[in-house]
Amino acid sequence: MSQLTDSLNQIQTWLENNFPQAAESITPGLTLLEIESKIENLPFSLPEEFYELYQWSRGNDIGPLIKYSCILDPYGGTSLSNLEIVIEKFPDFEDEEFEECAVNYIGKPLFPIFQTDLDCLCVIGNWEDKNSSPMFFVSDIHETSHAYLSLTSMMKTVIELLEANAFDFNQRYLKWNEEKYTEIYLKHNSNILELSVNKLQQHLLITEPNSVAEEQAKDTFENDIYNLDVKRRNLTSRQLDSKIFEPLIIALEDED
Repeated sequence: MSQLTDSLNQIQTWLENNFPQAAESITPGLTLLEIESKIENLPFSLPEEFYELYQWSRGNDIGPLIKYSCILDPYGGTSLSNLEIVIEKFPDFEDEEFEECAVNYIGKPLFPIFQTDLDCLCVIGNWEDKNSSPMFFVSDIHETSHAYLSLTSMMKTVIELLEANAFDFNQRYLKWNEEKYTEIYLKHNSNILELSVNKLQQHLLITEPNSVAEEQAKDTFENDIYNLDVKRRNLTSRQLDSKIFEPLIIALEDED
């Protein structure tokens, strides 16, 4: 059993024992053949973790708040969408008239699997690691940032948060202990900044100076720094070593 499937099963078992109303919202999974038939027309590959996730649960329609949605991503409140909704949402990330305005990850397609009515968490298509890809956040106005190192790191974060009782189920909306969330999030996603720096470096190499795509790359990097420094409140000087300076200089260089 993989770490992802193990973490998903632990989440479901924990919910069944401690928050059965939320456990009831988890739908049965699809077979591998069912998943493949639903995405057979996609012009790119998806990581193995994607198939594991949908074999655990087929997802839900977007509508009333899914009871386990805030558990799967405490601050985003996203729920796993069924593949029909995902396929319908995917074209929103493409701009046929202005290709440079499309939402992508260094030219690679983003496939939204966790959604609210506004925001998405995406896996990356055609990623070099066939097993997993980073989880990438896209807002309703196409603001982007790194969310998790992978689906596995996301679910390992979630189960440890649940086991640490880092929440209050008595609230109308789940209230999370921000200090515990920060500690556990960084434990499983400590290389987020390195991933962001590498993306910025690669993106600046393939984009035209002063283009929309270049501005998007800079904005993503700034959002990553903001999320780590302000929301996570635990960006240490050790993480800000010299490797960050070169892409920063390139990104911020402006004669004005």
